Amino acid sequence: MGRVIVAHEKKIEIKSLLENGFGQQYIARQLNVSQKCVFDVAQKLKQNLPLFNSVGQGRKKATTKAEDQYLLKIMKQDRTKSSQMLAAEWNSSNGKQLCASTVRRRLINMGYKSYTTKRKPLRTPEQIKQRLKFANDHKHWLKEWQNIIWSDEAHFECVGCMSGGARGPLVTYTGRLNGPAYVKVIEEALPMFIENTFDAPNNNWAYMHDNAPAHRSKYTADWFENNHINVLEWPSNSPDMNPIENVWDYMDKQLRKLKPTNVGQLQEMIGKLWCGFTPIRCQQLVNSMPRRVQQCILAR
Repeated sequence: MGRVIVAHEKKIEIKSLLENGFGQQYIARQLNVSQKCVFDVAQKLKQNLPLFNSVGQGRKKATTKAEDQYLLKIMKQDRTKSSQMLAAEWNSSNGKQLCASTVRRRLINMGYKSYTTKRKPLRTPEQIKQRLKFANDHKHWLKEWQNIIWSDEAHFECVGCMSGGARGPLVTYTGRLNGPAYVKVIEEALPMFIENTFDAPNNNWAYMHDNAPAHRSKYTADWFENNHINVLEWPSNSPDMNPIENVWDYMDKQLRKLKPTNVGQLQEMIGKLWCGFTPIRCQQLVNSMPRRVQQCILAR
């Protein structure tokens, strides 16, 4: 397969983020490049090598301008065809052999973008059964959803929570979360949020988190029990039913636009974006729960 050409400006951005302490996986996600590309830049920096190849280096183009136009023509005949299908059609009618990655590069160079159908989470039959049971058990809930504290971890290393009409704390962390690390993140902020959000007579509230290993650990379960915090039983592999996921999606898109250049900037931007979520917006997201549950039942 051919190599994807990365623009000089993109390599400079990668270099800047690496020098400011960002991890390679984070950089790849933020700049929409492969981890291999980020790794290559990191290796060149480590070995004091130039980031860019000399002019004229590399293989010559595998296609002529006329052949590129022919490729464009067969693509326009059916825009739903994948690059693999286009390559196969090209190879069957031409003497030259093109791979799918070359087809993608040619079309990108001509101003076209590729799209991937959004993948649905792969669920086992047991997980599907659990989701349907949860949805049926809660299909008549309306006001009850307002008493749930919705929480989740974002891939940019923070834990946040909210409830109907209230934005909770956002706590950042570094590294992987296990049971003790997860408890350390939430143990100060969560009890205070509960105290400030729910009146003393209201004992119907519960905390929601998914089935990540850190959440299911005995250490975590013991902490919730010792602090008298009820936990909502949640079906595995069901991010679509957690309204706080919409918050992370929005923040992730904004961070891609803002392009922080160091960890300090990143954390500052995350904090500002989180504070931008008003109680009204939190309420709107929680109000979507009956619809989410109904969609789960219809999907079966």
